[in-house]
Amino acid sequence: MTKREENDIKKTIIKEIKEKVLTDLNKEINNSILNNVDKFKEEFKSDISDEINNEVVNIVKREEKRVLRSKNFSLFKKNIIIIVLFILLCYFGYCLYDVKYFSFMKSDCEKNGSCVNNIETNLIPEDKTEEIIKDKDWYINNYGYLLNDAQVLLSADQANAYYLYSNDHKLDEIKTSYLLNMALKKVHEKDIKTNSLNVMIDAEILRNSYQQLFGTLDSYKDVSFSYKCLNFIYNKDKDRYVADNNKCSESNKKVLEIISDMFEEGNKLYILTTATIFDKNESSYYTFDNLYDPIMMDVTEENLEENAKKLNKYQYVFKKVDDIYYLDSITKLK
Repeated sequence: MTKREENDIKKTIIKEIKEKVLTDLNKEINNSILNNVDKFKEEFKSDISDEINNEVVNIVKREEKRVLRSKNFSLFKKNIIIIVLFILLCYFGYCLYDVKYFSFMKSDCEKNGSCVNNIETNLIPEDKTEEIIKDKDWYINNYGYLLNDAQVLLSADQANAYYLYSNDHKLDEIKTSYLLNMALKKVHEKDIKTNSLNVMIDAEILRNSYQQLFGTLDSYKDVSFSYKCLNFIYNKDKDRYVADNNKCSESNKKVLEIISDMFEEGNKLYILTTATIFDKNESSYYTFDNLYDPIMMDVTEENLEENAKKLNKYQYVFKKVDDIYYLDSITKLK
């Protein structure tokens, strides 16, 4: 073999080796490139997915905030509209009430026609205190009890029951026995001791009641007195009043007295009354001037006021001392 042939063989072998190496190398490079491309694709896909997800999340959040702001603003507008409508409704309701538009809102005086002139009423300041009208009814409601305090409880079958109605009397001229009768009416029942034989009351208790009723003890005396059908006698040793425990029978006669007028002047309160003796069995009225001949027949207790002009008239005067009224006098007017 010649040198030339050897060189040609070498070249051929080298060329084949080179081609094989290049082929293997290309193949390896291609495989590497394909692997890298696949890996890059996966990484790219993952990155793209994360970016997309993040962007979507951000977009959703922004949209949620926008919707929420829009919703809150809508609710706010709705609440404002509701409040305005409510205020308008209240205003128009008040206007209708103020003009008494609704028939069921009319006052009692509008229904029965007893209302005073609206113009005059509106002229009265709202903060002005209502003035008290002291008429007869006001005095009776507040001081009517004074007449009861000045009356005695005695059996109408006895003439002494009409002592206070027979003439004029100043307080210091009235018999103490009658004043004790009035004082006993003010004593509490628990202070009156009762057994099967006697009715007793301590003189000290009666004196206190006497002073509270008349404001003084100047006319007080420890004397015997009657109360209903009981006759009390003063026991000096025990300083008490004692009466036999008698059962009082109801009388057919009674004193009827009503208040005709009541007023005050200065520090004195005046009570004007009409009084009569009523006999239930006879259905008749007697005056205190004639206890035997009736002045009216066929009457009842309820007929007293309508027949007042024919009956006796009296004036009771009470004097105010330290805001308390005490009996001052009883005057027979007719």
